[in-house]
Amino acid sequence: MERNYSDPETEGEIFNSLVQYFGDNLGQKVKAMPLVEETSLLEDSSVTLPVVIIGNGPSGICLSYMLSGYRPYLSSEAIHPNTILHSKLDEARHLSIVDQDLEYLSEGLEGRSSNPVAVLFDTLLHPDADFGYDYPSVLHWKLEQHHYIPHLVLGKGPPGGAWHNMEGSMLTISFGNWMELPGLKFKDWMSSKRR
Repeated sequence: MERNYSDPETEGEIFNSLVQYFGDNLGQKVKAMPLVEETSLLEDSSVTLPVVIIGNGPSGICLSYMLSGYRPYLSSEAIHPNTILHSKLDEARHLSIVDQDLEYLSEGLEGRSSNPVAVLFDTLLHPDADFGYDYPSVLHWKLEQHHYIPHLVLGKGPPGGAWHNMEGSMLTISFGNWMELPGLKFKDWMSSKRR
C-alpha cells in the first residue's frame, strides 16, 4: 500500500514535536514502539496484541497514552473550583482517577456530553470551561510501567487525525483548548506549527 499525506510533515517530525511537549520519558517509550509502515505489518502475521485502536486522531492518541502506562492523578497543588468534586477527589488523592469510583466522582456534574465519565474528565481537564473560564487542569499524569498494555494504533495518515486538516482560519464548535492531549496544550502545538 502506498501512503498519501496531505501534510508535508513526516511521521518523524510529528513524533519529534510530540516528544518536545511530552518530554524524554515519552520519547524513550515511543522509540521502543516505532511507527511502522503497513507493509512491515503484513510481513509478520504472527504478531498478537491484546488491544488495537482504530483511528490515530486525538482520541486514539489519548487512549494510547493511557495504555502506555500514563495514569491521571489529582495534582498535589490543585484545587478544583467545584468544592463538592474537590472534596471527593481529596478523599482518595493517593489513587489514580481511573482506580476510583467514577460513578461517585461524576455524580451531579453537568456538561456537554450525556456520558458522565466524559463530563468528569472534561471538568478535570478544563474546570468550569463551559462557563468561559480558562482554569488549568487539576490532573497530573504519572508513568507507571506496570500498567503498560501492548497495543497497536491504526490510522489513515500521520498521527493527529483531524489536526492536520485544520487551517489557522478554521473554527471548531468547541474551544481549541478542549482539543488538548494530556500534557500538550493545543494552542502551543498550533503555534509551534506556525498555523
